[in-house]
Amino acid sequence: MPNDDRGAEDLLGIDWRKAWLEYKYVRPISDDPQAWDKRAGDYARNSGISPYANTFINYLKPAQGASILDMGSGNGTLALPLAHRGHSVLAADFSPRMLEMLQETATREGLSAAIHCMLLDFNAGWSVWEAAGITENCVDIAIASRSTMVDDLWAAFEKLERAARLKVAVTVATEFSPRETRRMGAVVDGSPPYIPAYIYAVNILMQMGRHPSVRYIDSDKTDEHGTTRLIRWAFISWDVSPKTQV
Repeated sequence: MPNDDRGAEDLLGIDWRKAWLEYKYVRPISDDPQAWDKRAGDYARNSGISPYANTFINYLKPAQGASILDMGSGNGTLALPLAHRGHSVLAADFSPRMLEMLQETATREGLSAAIHCMLLDFNAGWSVWEAAGITENCVDIAIASRSTMVDDLWAAFEKLERAARLKVAVTVATEFSPRETRRMGAVVDGSPPYIPAYIYAVNILMQMGRHPSVRYIDSDKTDEHGTTRLIRWAFISWDVSPKTQV
């Protein structure tokens, strides 16, 4: 793993990690596990191979038989098609019901041996990840699909890198959600600038000394009110350099 410590700020004088931590005053409060448990039924009705999943996997280009950590797997948007393509998947999520539904589908489709589900919060510390079974270099690739609205994005990227031997890939929204827009109207002067989440993600990675590749995925998304709109997601990927063995 690169250890290019460029200091707290980048060349523009912006500490992007600190900026992300301040961004919580603008971005919507993330839903808790109970909220996602309640939404699991809606996700199940819309499950199946999606254009989003196909594009994500085509961009990812995992080698045949690669092992993959799917952090924030939900009910298997990516875990299931990856398993169908011959990959072993560690599917981690903090919603018990989402994982139950993923396990039920995996059993029904004959994928139980390929998908291992684990209950885990993305925000938990590395020691908690290890206790759950995610250790250094335990998979070839680590992914986080539409699940990066975490407390500390820098720390999240570091944990994904620790788990992966070869590559990390995440998708982050390129625009504000309706909830974000509503919150912006209530934010007082002096708050952080209104910058889409993927800008933070790319600049945090650059500040970490990484050189990410960015591509885009257009996908329909249905909100809690049943309204469908087109969202463009930034597919951000980077190679993980070999870690020094101690």
